[in-house]
Amino acid sequence: MKNERYYYGILSKEEKAAYRMIYNGIKMRAFNIVVPVYLPPQQVQDVYLKVLYDNPIFYYINQTVIRMTGEAGYYILLPEYLYTNNEIEKINQDIQNVLRRIDVKARTMLSNEFRLEKYLHDSVVKSVAYDYDSLQKNDCYNAHSIVGVFLDKKAVCEGIAKAFKLLCNEYSMKCIVVLGKADPEGKFDGDTYHAWNLVKVGNGSYHVDVTWDNMFEREIEHISYDYFNVTTEDILKDHQPMGQLPICTDIGLNYFHCTKSFVGTYEELVGLIMQRFNARAIMFKIKPGSPEFKTMDEVKAKTYLALSHTMLMKGVNKKMAVLFNEAQWIGKILFPQEET
Repeated sequence: MKNERYYYGILSKEEKAAYRMIYNGIKMRAFNIVVPVYLPPQQVQDVYLKVLYDNPIFYYINQTVIRMTGEAGYYILLPEYLYTNNEIEKINQDIQNVLRRIDVKARTMLSNEFRLEKYLHDSVVKSVAYDYDSLQKNDCYNAHSIVGVFLDKKAVCEGIAKAFKLLCNEYSMKCIVVLGKADPEGKFDGDTYHAWNLVKVGNGSYHVDVTWDNMFEREIEHISYDYFNVTTEDILKDHQPMGQLPICTDIGLNYFHCTKSFVGTYEELVGLIMQRFNARAIMFKIKPGSPEFKTMDEVKAKTYLALSHTMLMKGVNKKMAVLFNEAQWIGKILFPQEET
């Protein structure tokens, strides 16, 4: 499998030495990994986590606990392996089978980076449900790894972010797992820890949060693209990353840019709804600084007005659900499929 090791690249010389020893130890599935470096223990543990974030294929390690003994100059890491060697080989084969199925369609999109990345994003969303039960338990190890996504079909944000990284790297897209906090209200107080991704596609870098785009469990099943290739400015509205990251300013491959779904006037909103009225979902984002949409209350009121206007013009009355992402100034109009 292809891989990118972003976190390794930003480490100091001694941290890189620790990283290599930890990486090689986990790869060989050693039960005792000697790390003879003069770093504080917390720094060694941080390097250990970076090894796991850089290498999603190390799913066979307990990602929730770090056991270490020794002192500066002679640390010994004691990783907990979740499977036997035979079980690991079987899981590797099962994951490869999933990747091969994804690859069949992905290969038809290699010339279009937006379509390819969107397909990988959608593949993860469609295959996994958020594992809320694991938040209450201490032994749901798979939920934090690619096994939860590709095989168990349920995972938490860390596992989902690692799965998306693995897929992107498989098609030579640079992608890293970002750790931080997330809160729809942007308060970041309390245990709101979260993981998502940062990708480099084409000439731009973007944030992608597949977990928050996974709306597949809602009453009307759909995939959201609120956090598909967004800028640093936008992600900071409800996410708070930790650590050193590239600044993302490009919008060239943002979902709303590529689908021409930015609206700045009421007339543009009506036009978009008219044009896509027969689609299963209509999604739009308000252009920054739009004088006709100064508040979210205004966005909501004019969305319902535009829907009424459109249905009157078309002479039809359709059932729908309307959702708003207030932090991102995004509206979504969802039409349920007719039962047959």
